[in-house]
Amino acid sequence: MSVGADLGQASSILLVGARGAGKTTIGHALARTLDLPFYDTDRLVEERLGESIPSFWAREGEDTFRDVESLVVKSLPGLPRGVISTGGGIVLRSENRHCLQEVGRVFYIRLRPETLIPRLQNSWGSRPRLIQEVSLEEEVRLVMEQRDPLYLDVAHHVIDADGFGILQVVQMIQRCLEEETRL
Repeated sequence: MSVGADLGQASSILLVGARGAGKTTIGHALARTLDLPFYDTDRLVEERLGESIPSFWAREGEDTFRDVESLVVKSLPGLPRGVISTGGGIVLRSENRHCLQEVGRVFYIRLRPETLIPRLQNSWGSRPRLIQEVSLEEEVRLVMEQRDPLYLDVAHHVIDADGFGILQVVQMIQRCLEEETRL
């Protein structure tokens, strides 16, 4: 029996963490490994909006975006069990954190700002700015300072992913899931 099958019918695997942490890539790989469907809350938000997040964010602002994101989070219990990658700011609202924990096992993919900054430099223009008029380096540090406690609050497991590749992180998550099924 696969680890995915051992999780129980209602338990999805959710990945939280900063922008650039690799949640989507890790989520795809984990879903393939466990033979589960993959969902990305950012894609679900874009489907609901009928447009890209950066375009909606620029026109409507962060608060309106977060409202739509919260609607998507509330819809997650209705999805078939799977692997769910989340947007970096999904943890900002306590109701979202509570719902994520109810949907399944939450894994925080944790990286140091020094690791995130080079990753984000490649996609700097395609992501909404979170803090205006500061450098990317300063934005990453400030955002992580604010969100790290929230990621820690929501997570059932913390995966310190610095220095590890995608498949290694997938294996770490699998080990955590296997340990849970033995308990």
